[in-house]
Amino acid sequence: FPPQDSDTTIPIDETLQFNESLQNAHRGMDDLIGSGTHILQGLRDQRVTLKGTHKKILDVANMLG
Repeated sequence: FPPQDSDTTIPIDETLQFNESLQNAHRGMDDLIGSGTHILQGLRDQRVTLKGTHKKILDVANMLG
C-alpha cells in the first residue's frame, strides 16, 4: 500500500484515547453522584433520629414540669 496523504488519515489513536477519557469521566461522575446520594440518605436518617430524640427530650421535660 502506498503511504496515505495526511489529509485523508483518521487519527484513530487520538480518538480512542479521547473516548476512553470520556468514559472515565462518565464513570467518575456516576461515582460522584452515587456518593452524594449515600451522603444525603445518611443525613435524612440522622434527621429522623434527631427528631425522635428531640421529641423524647420534650416529653421528659414536660413530665418534669
